[in-house]
Amino acid sequence: MRATCLASLLLGSLIWSSGAGAQVRQPVELELVLAVDTSTSVDAQEFALQSQGLAEAFLHPDVVAAIRFAGPQGVAVSLVHWSGEARQAVAVDWHVVRDGQTAADLSAKISASSRTIEGLTDIAGAIGFSVNAIETNNYSGRRRVIDISGDGSSDARRSEAARNAANASGITINGLVIHNTDIDLGELANIDLRDHYTNHVIGGPGSFMMTAKDFEDFRIAIRAKLVREITGPVSARLD
Repeated sequence: MRATCLASLLLGSLIWSSGAGAQVRQPVELELVLAVDTSTSVDAQEFALQSQGLAEAFLHPDVVAAIRFAGPQGVAVSLVHWSGEARQAVAVDWHVVRDGQTAADLSAKISASSRTIEGLTDIAGAIGFSVNAIETNNYSGRRRVIDISGDGSSDARRSEAARNAANASGITINGLVIHNTDIDLGELANIDLRDHYTNHVIGGPGSFMMTAKDFEDFRIAIRAKLVREITGPVSARLD
């Protein structure tokens, strides 16, 4: 009898210890990182336009309808600020949106978030940080997407390597290029930036790119981009 009890205790202990370290992830339709450029080229007013644009987007009927369309499991969203090498930070931690109220809660969190960093531009670092945020969270998404927006380029080989690593992990990267009129270097620079994102940043199933003519236009572009990302992958890329 004592041997039987001891065996039962050991078995229970083994089951408890093997399960204790296992992470139970909440299923969601989509894990979405909004990676926002806060480099030095983005001034205080432009940063405010980005934050306001994102906050307003989650209150817009089109985005709320897309969230409801995604299904009852919802969409897990996190906001990341990024600039130079090793300069990335979580501005709003993971928040699941399922309806108008949860979207409004996220909107309030975005509005309340302040600028955390600034510096140079390191797209590869932004991608790597965002991938880690997805891999280490408490959610399991049927789709996993990084939405990276910015007004500048960085080392093409490092960006491409980071993108390829993300894609290999099943993470799609979409891009939103912002043409910064304050540092306008002409249409050639704008074309180069679009090409940089197309060739070295975006990738994965259904990946696409959009552009905003300036930070004011970001408010409209990010809304359309969120609807497209939340409702599901598409086959065409836009510029």
